[in-house]
Amino acid sequence: MSQYHDQQAKTASKKAELEVELIAEQDKLAKAEQARVEAINAKKELEVECGEVKKDISDVEMNIQKLDQEKTNRDHTIKSLNEVITDQDTVINKLNKEKKHISEGTAKATEDLQTASDKVEHLNRIKQKLESTLDELESSAGNEKRARASV
Repeated sequence: MSQYHDQQAKTASKKAELEVELIAEQDKLAKAEQARVEAINAKKELEVECGEVKKDISDVEMNIQKLDQEKTNRDHTIKSLNEVITDQDTVINKLNKEKKHISEGTAKATEDLQTASDKVEHLNRIKQKLESTLDELESSAGNEKRARASV
């Protein structure tokens, strides 16, 4: 019986050791389970944060596309306005040439008019002299006729 008691004591001792080991392993398991739950929660938080960052990136990309479109539109507007400016510069240059030509024509016409006016004035003076001479000649002829008639 002593052998049976020894074996029972050994088995009880072994059982106690295994129970202590079981408790230690259960604590380890609980800690591992808690770490797993914390890791899952951290993963979920990171996934949410990752989704927010992806949305932010998408918003920024959309804003970049809008700004690129606006830039393209403004570049087109600037190009169109530059073409209009170039066309208007061409028209202005043509008008300035035409204005210069008209000014030269006006100056020539004014000069011609002055020359013609001077000629008219000169011819009017000659006409007055001729009329005066004609009057004198008619008067002399009339006096001569009277003088002959009285003779």
